[in-house]
Amino acid sequence: METGIDDIGPQKVSDSFRDRHSNVTDKGKRKWIYALQPKGQLYKYRNYLSFLYLGLFFALPFIKISGLPAIQLNFTEAKFILFGKIFWPDDFFIFAIAMIAFIVFIALFTVIYGRVFCGWMCPQTIFMEFVFRKIEWWIEGPPNKQKN
Repeated sequence: METGIDDIGPQKVSDSFRDRHSNVTDKGKRKWIYALQPKGQLYKYRNYLSFLYLGLFFALPFIKISGLPAIQLNFTEAKFILFGKIFWPDDFFIFAIAMIAFIVFIALFTVIYGRVFCGWMCPQTIFMEFVFRKIEWWIEGPPNKQKN
């Protein structure tokens, strides 16, 4: 270890953490990470809410609005239906502006309520924690049995 002076004042500088990845042992083997099974009242609420979200994710293409599906992305015909409105390639600039506004909204919402969104509503979290992880635990067992 050597002592160095930085912008924030004197501190001990150690570059040993840069010598290897945190998930690799000294012998070069992978260190596996096993997710614990959450418990508690809030997790139970998240579980119930995930069933609602998964139902919504899978049902949206079958819900009809004005005789059209709520969401249909037909790339072969270049026909995109979102909430009962048809978007053709000519309408892409409208779609692009709407998507930019939606992304800005998500970014601002995430800045303010990021933990709530990422933990309770994000599709990636819903599928990972409440679909794939449950399948993993069903096949491989709980984390303490996976380690053995």
